[in-house]
Amino acid sequence: MKKSDLKESNYFMSDPVESYFECISSCDISDGICISKCVEILRDEDG
Repeated sequence: MKKSDLKESNYFMSDPVESYFECISSCDISDGICISKCVEILRDEDG
């Protein structure tokens, strides 16, 4: 999953933390890159 895929999906609701959990729930637990992208997006949305 690419960052652009994450941004285009429906993960971004009104609550950034809820969006983050929706995002990481779509990642494989061993896919550190996907989880890192979710963290980056949360930081971008929060700032």
